[in-house]
Amino acid sequence: MIDWSPVQSFVDGLVAERRCNGAGLAVAVEGQPAFLHFAGQARPDLAAGEDVLWPVASISKLYTGAAIMRLVEQGRLTLNLPVSQALPEFRTKAKEEITLRHLLTHTSGLPYESPDHVARLAAQWTIDQFADEAAASDLLFPTGTQQEYSDFGYLLAGRVASRVTGTPFDELVRREVLEPAGLNDTFFPTPAPEHCRVAAVEGSIGDPNTAMYNSAYGLGLAHPAFGVVAILPDLLRFALHFDRQSRLRVHSRAALDTMISDQTGADFPAESVTMPERTIHPWGIGFMLKGRARTPELVSPESYGHGGASGCYLWIDPRYRVSVVFVSNRHYNGDPDDFLTRLDRAMNVVLSSVT
Repeated sequence: MIDWSPVQSFVDGLVAERRCNGAGLAVAVEGQPAFLHFAGQARPDLAAGEDVLWPVASISKLYTGAAIMRLVEQGRLTLNLPVSQALPEFRTKAKEEITLRHLLTHTSGLPYESPDHVARLAAQWTIDQFADEAAASDLLFPTGTQQEYSDFGYLLAGRVASRVTGTPFDELVRREVLEPAGLNDTFFPTPAPEHCRVAAVEGSIGDPNTAMYNSAYGLGLAHPAFGVVAILPDLLRFALHFDRQSRLRVHSRAALDTMISDQTGADFPAESVTMPERTIHPWGIGFMLKGRARTPELVSPESYGHGGASGCYLWIDPRYRVSVVFVSNRHYNGDPDDFLTRLDRAMNVVLSSVT
């Protein structure tokens, strides 16, 4: 029998040590939910708990990848689709080689986001305005030669899916992922009546009226790179759809295997492949692959997942037959020195308890 007391003490200690205002951690072992615990305050008037909606930040990219892979399975998209075939505004010589796969593995050459991102939020840009700017951006390097983590890439991947299907991307995510996966308390965007139970993320980017996770504007943006909110049990249920130990599944085995295997073209098992002017970390469709990366620390090399700058982690380890989801509400900008330590500690205490 697993002794969960160290994990519970860890979550309680984060709040007691003021590393975050609220936190929650859920674990599935051999495909079955096995542990759930919360501590502290999600917001001043709301205790952390099962009904709280947590902004999962960049874990949203997994939902975007999942929706696109459903369309690939249906024959409506291919990963090798040149982006310019779907987006006429993308037809320039420098960008003609960019495929949907490049966007999803951060190898397109597109920058992370606008250098004026905060000003764009303050001006309450629409998702289409952000996508127009992304499509017009200059490349940082020739496609496929390097890697730059890119919210712009996922934003444009969502636009490709929307253009090809004639359906708004938020509707595609709902129809292709949230509903078939049984994620009844996961939102993209977040409806106004649900705002009162969204955790307040300390240090979130933007002013109080336009903050990415703490404002009505931000919660309504439905950005494919960072727009999802979910209760912790739903986040664990989502993870289990990519855990081979679970019976939950919305994708075929072939699609799942593609999502959790290296799609960068490097095909090396190490943390990264470095050639002249080329450093590329292994990446699936949405999923970051462990390889020999420094973080998370105690998980096996064949594990995979994603983090979120709001203070979240989703990680699946097939060797140890465990899925872990962790949420907290202090953004990277709120305490950069402690951010990765907090996430690493969460994973380390779970893996130490279950193995």
